[in-house]
Amino acid sequence: MQQVRPAVNADLPALIKAFGERYYFEDRLARPPLHGVLFVLPGDDAAALGAAFVRMVPAEEWELRERLRGVPILSRLQVRKDVRRQGVASAIMKAAEEYVLSKGRMRIALGVTSNNAAARRLYAAREYVEWDFGQVNAMVVDYLDDGRKAFSTERCHIMVKALGAAVPARV
Repeated sequence: MQQVRPAVNADLPALIKAFGERYYFEDRLARPPLHGVLFVLPGDDAAALGAAFVRMVPAEEWELRERLRGVPILSRLQVRKDVRRQGVASAIMKAAEEYVLSKGRMRIALGVTSNNAAARRLYAAREYVEWDFGQVNAMVVDYLDDGRKAFSTERCHIMVKALGAAVPARV
């Protein structure tokens, strides 16, 4: 298996082959690193094994901007169905966490829906803990077939991980 790394434009065909979502990946690749970084785990068969985006700028949700000021958000963690439960998600998360720590940030957060029990178990196993403020209406951006964006919200549990030894994850 190759190493997780920040995605580059040349990764676009492999990301599309694995997950579709051309406009989403084009949008993420076009963002400057100060805004966020798309991580990819390339595969050997011209399709990515997994990907996730780390948002480095303030979140759209007021609760996150207020209570997790300066905390990067891990979003849209995707793993190809045929390689799930083989460490791909953990490898991507580890790379994202190391990147965030290298930028001087001591915590990272993510949102997960109630019906995604497998993801919640994964995050808990990686030492993410649910914050004390209940669920949040998280902004969802879907990219339509013509490239336009459709906006909605979904209820998410917010989970936070402390990356530095002296920083508590709880908020």
